[in-house]
Amino acid sequence: MASDLEKKIIRQIEYYFGDINLPRDKFLQEKIKEDEGWVTLEVLLTFKRLAALSSDPEVIAKAVEKSENKLVEVSEDQKKLRRNPEKPLPELDDDRRKELMARTAYAKGFPLDEELNDILSFLEAYGPIESCIRRSTKDHKFKGSCFIIFKEMEKCKSFIEKESLKYKDTELIRKWQNDYFEEKKKEIEERKKNKKEKKGNAEDKPEKQLEFPKGAVIHFKGLEEGQTLTREELKEKVKEVGGVDLAFVDFNKGDLEGYARFPEENNAVEFMKKLTDGELEVETFKLNLRLLEGEEEEAYLKKTSDTVMELRKKQKQSSRNNRKRKGNFGGHGREAKSKKNE
Repeated sequence: MASDLEKKIIRQIEYYFGDINLPRDKFLQEKIKEDEGWVTLEVLLTFKRLAALSSDPEVIAKAVEKSENKLVEVSEDQKKLRRNPEKPLPELDDDRRKELMARTAYAKGFPLDEELNDILSFLEAYGPIESCIRRSTKDHKFKGSCFIIFKEMEKCKSFIEKESLKYKDTELIRKWQNDYFEEKKKEIEERKKNKKEKKGNAEDKPEKQLEFPKGAVIHFKGLEEGQTLTREELKEKVKEVGGVDLAFVDFNKGDLEGYARFPEENNAVEFMKKLTDGELEVETFKLNLRLLEGEEEEAYLKKTSDTVMELRKKQKQSSRNNRKRKGNFGGHGREAKSKKNE
């Protein structure tokens, strides 16, 4: 009869050559091709989990010979192992995948520092199991949950449906793997939906009107057809007379009248006090200025706010469109990246 250590060795070896691991273990597959399926114990001892159980090839060989499953054979010289040729690997097609999922359980509640061998020893009472896959984060840290493939569906069903099942005083959350995937799928869809709704609400929500200082806007006129005044000329003259830079000039070359906005509250009020009869000479022009007040000022500032907000909205949309175009590489992003890496 096999000792506890030998049982652990058998379990690990049969996992390496088993139906679950072998089809996806490229390294082991290559080694199997070299010598009619035989793999030296020297090679197998480079696998950390096996080496942690024993580094003695003789101990491993003797343990495998005691296996009741006879899944793995030992060579005559006791130096090599191979999967029993009479137990070929089943074809991993869609039917096979569905059949495996039908006897796979999800279990959560294991300590984050728990060793796989300890979990496997615990599961022996509910098996036999074919494989236990510890789920890990991207940085290879154990999540505390496993996918457990039972050899029989009824054993899997019994494990999941037990009223209570604890691991070191912690109740295990258990469910069918397929149910776990469906729940996760719904969670992802719900997160996407909420994110989309949140984004939509943010876009639909009217932006708060921009606040501009009061007593800071003047209207000017006095130009005639054919006369040309530039914003720069007006700004320089205002700075010369009032000692303050204008925040914005609402005026285009060729216009006969316009508006000028100062940066701070009552800047325009103070500026108008420095003029005589509201007149300002700029180059060869004599402009008539007046301060915007009351409803006229409110209406102008609202119009200014609406214009600025609409411009920002267009800029954001343009920025999003540019990011999409860059991300798609002209509609062939994946192909372009793939060729680059070839």
